[in-house]
Amino acid sequence: MKTTKKQKKVSIEEYIEAYCQEKRIRERFAVYISSEMHEKLRRIVRMFYNKHHTTTSSLADSIISRHIEAHRELLNKVREEKEREVLALLKDIPSRSEEPEEQPDDAANTVEPIE
Repeated sequence: MKTTKKQKKVSIEEYIEAYCQEKRIRERFAVYISSEMHEKLRRIVRMFYNKHHTTTSSLADSIISRHIEAHRELLNKVREEKEREVLALLKDIPSRSEEPEEQPDDAANTVEPIE
């Protein structure tokens, strides 16, 4: 992905505020990342753990949260476009009243339209 914006310079204090705060994650889900990225996260965590109690999970959670915040408008636009595509596809599916009376032998294997 090519970026056209220059990366905003942040102070160490801004970085700590954004990414290195202790976070209690109560409901957890597994997210798989490459071993290379995991090692990089662990190195960052070691720099801040003693003073800020940063964990790999809290750092990853913060990075993902900031990413979603930064790209919320784009993500919502893509979601809306995908919803329109699905709705357009659903309009092309004939309703039950338009279907012929006789069903083919494999009718049990077909998906019924959503009404």
